[in-house]
Amino acid sequence: MRTSIARLMLAMLFLSGIVACARNEAPQRRSNSRSSVDHLVIKEVFYIGHAYVQSFPKEYNLSPRPNWYSDEAYITIHNPTSEVKYLDGLALCSSALDPSVAVKFQGKEDYRKEYLGVSTISYFPGSGKQHPINPGQTIVIAKYAIDHAKDFFARLDRDNGSPVDRSLYAGVDDFLDLSKVDWEWTNAETDGEGKNNPSIPDLVPIYTGYDKEEKDDVDFGLKEITETNGIALIQLPWTPEDFAKNYPDTQERRGYRHTVNTLITHHHNAIKVIEIPFDKAIDCIIVCPKKEYKLNPYSTSDYKDTFDKGFTSVTDNFIKSTPTKDWEKYSGLAVIRKWDGKKVVDDNNSTSDFMVQPASLRFKKATPSGN
Repeated sequence: MRTSIARLMLAMLFLSGIVACARNEAPQRRSNSRSSVDHLVIKEVFYIGHAYVQSFPKEYNLSPRPNWYSDEAYITIHNPTSEVKYLDGLALCSSALDPSVAVKFQGKEDYRKEYLGVSTISYFPGSGKQHPINPGQTIVIAKYAIDHAKDFFARLDRDNGSPVDRSLYAGVDDFLDLSKVDWEWTNAETDGEGKNNPSIPDLVPIYTGYDKEEKDDVDFGLKEITETNGIALIQLPWTPEDFAKNYPDTQERRGYRHTVNTLITHHHNAIKVIEIPFDKAIDCIIVCPKKEYKLNPYSTSDYKDTFDKGFTSVTDNFIKSTPTKDWEKYSGLAVIRKWDGKKVVDDNNSTSDFMVQPASLRFKKATPSGN
């Protein structure tokens, strides 16, 4: 009996030690056959765009020219839970580190055990419960919420001064119509291309006004989804007003954005990193071609509790390194979260959580709040 009690006490002490350690580490969010996902997830990322071929009239004596169009990028967020969630105060971010670049931190400046480091943030506005996402619902956030094929030709016609021959542009008809999605991450006030759709609500970029160090107006909003990136869904840990006032590190206090000294190919390189506490991170995905992957932007190799143990990609190499004859096989593909027959898969591993498939909006018009 005494032996049993002693064993029980040792087991309790061991478990309490595990819990105590876990409180200081990245929270675990895993699903398996016996558990369900209890948070919003990034369901799909479409970043590669579409390949198209521009031909020329015979008298030009020019060979057809292959091109890429990627402004039709989008992200979807899904609510796999049984309760209503709210987008108000949530944000989409891109990681401060590029997973295709080998980085060595100087001294003890590797921040990845301390917090999530991002470089851009655009958030959903709202007072708290203005933008619900219902159980089972998926919302679409586009870079530009427009009919991309229609806009593509409209711009060509305008630049040409008259309608261009549509038959000279093979593949443009596959461009997505995103004119009726739920949100647009390119904000109207910062849209340099004039593609913003005024009828679709915008995410709001984190804006600080004039920055003396940067010597410019600083806008930390999400701009692009590149083929090498970490994308995270977070809860804002501060108000935008607080961030604008207190983001720089000073001699008196630690701010929300830090200068981190690194070595990249033997050259000193200081990067700027916005600090997001681990407990404010909801979900993430790492995108990087398999043959270009160098490091995890969220975690060190010896850190077992990480938000993402893997990475995913549409291609094995950079698009610029992929022969043009192979472009068509990747055109229109997205990385989409797996479904195990009962629920979405979320094992904190982009390699096993996602699969490559044709973009879900490729052959249908995107409509608000589609499931």
